[in-house]
Amino acid sequence: MSVIQNKRYMTLSEITTEVRNITGVSSTDVVSDAVIHDLVSEAQYQLCDEANLLQGYATRNSVADTSEYPMKNSNSDEVTDWTAYQVNLSGGNTASTSLEFMTRIFRVDYDGDMCQRIGINEISDISGDASLSNITTSYAYYIHDDKLGIFPTPTEVKEIKVYYYRLPHKMFADATCDISSGSANVTMDLTTDVREGMIVQGSNIPFDAQISSITNTTTFVLSGNATSTASNQTLTFGKPEIDERYQRILIYYPCWRVVERLRDVNLISYFKNEWLEQKQRVILERQSRDGNTVLTIPYNDF
Repeated sequence: MSVIQNKRYMTLSEITTEVRNITGVSSTDVVSDAVIHDLVSEAQYQLCDEANLLQGYATRNSVADTSEYPMKNSNSDEVTDWTAYQVNLSGGNTASTSLEFMTRIFRVDYDGDMCQRIGINEISDISGDASLSNITTSYAYYIHDDKLGIFPTPTEVKEIKVYYYRLPHKMFADATCDISSGSANVTMDLTTDVREGMIVQGSNIPFDAQISSITNTTTFVLSGNATSTASNQTLTFGKPEIDERYQRILIYYPCWRVVERLRDVNLISYFKNEWLEQKQRVILERQSRDGNTVLTIPYNDF
């Protein structure tokens, strides 16, 4: 079976409806919308992680006589020394100070030149200029705990640019949102799962509005003003971020997990196999496009 190709972008609501139609579970008392939303998010999470479907990049300047630069904070995902950009399906970039969704680095440039990746253990074996014989670029980079290292140690202020694979935002709906006509501010019970750059959809707000900033634990700012005033309105946060050709694959995983709850052995096997088969086809297709025909095991740098 070939990878399902769908040329139209699907909303979280449409995927949820499709899962209910296919499984026959129409009652939210049996399986709530929130559970299906979590399962759809998990499906996209797995697919992006294993097939490297989403990318981002981040920039900052080096510091003279400093070799290592934090990519994560011990108490927060916000690393303000970096400016991160998530590459969107539309081809545009969304800026953020968060590297929360970064998983694996696949390229680092220093002062505009690509760096070779080396292991931190190699540095201890290096002495003098002769040691650079194994490095084919002017500079190399390495990962040390939650830090990115540049070798040799920079002596000037130059731009560091990191390209990485990333995970998608969580997709969910919230029915506690208050909006005011002519205002971009939105209040809700908790902004715990809200992130800058996240797409927000719903009535009385601009189409595909994005979250510009998060004010506090109950308030965030949209990229455009609401067109009407409403209280306890349901807004959908996040949308499928993967290529439209793959979006229908996200249906199989929640179908599998939903029918598990019903203990329908035949359907469990069918949806599980469809999910695993389709996911594997996407992985192999992406590896082929990237020129990598060897099956690789996913790993995380951070």
